[in-house]
Amino acid sequence: MANLPLRILLAGLLTAGRKKGLKDLFKLTAEAFAQAPPDLRGLSRGEILLNYGRFTRAEAERSLAGGTAQAVREKLRDRSRRLGRDIRSRLPIRSRADAAAALRSLYRMLAIDLAVDARGDVTVRRCSLAAHYTPEVCLFMSAMDEGIVAGLSDGRLVFTRRLTEGADCCRARIDWDGKNE
Repeated sequence: MANLPLRILLAGLLTAGRKKGLKDLFKLTAEAFAQAPPDLRGLSRGEILLNYGRFTRAEAERSLAGGTAQAVREKLRDRSRRLGRDIRSRLPIRSRADAAAALRSLYRMLAIDLAVDARGDVTVRRCSLAAHYTPEVCLFMSAMDEGIVAGLSDGRLVFTRRLTEGADCCRARIDWDGKNE
């Protein structure tokens, strides 16, 4: 179980920062694709998520078709790793359980039902983006998941199953590198 100060901060983040967090994520993602983020003023959280799914799918497909996939994936991974480190520096994350709690909260902002156990086994039962993504786009965009996990926990995320490939849930594993025991 995550420490009490962290749980309080995460609860506040979820209530106060959902929409701003989504807009910040949208901006970070658009920059990695070398695009200007769309105007999101006046949109509800659900509308922002819908636009994010459509935008990332279109840009990922453009990168895949244009031969820039590797470079863009690296940008996505690097930017999300920096975001993860920034979040970690602002939160009292002292253990794997704390890192898992922070990941759950962050993914909840994206309407993604993510669970992480103490061994680093990750399960995603519902994902708001899965309806927009093909298996190729999901694999491409997982660079962001890899980056956020690396930044937040110093772990390495590896997927083994995906909703977009017809599985009943996504499965992944975080290799914790022996840190945050």
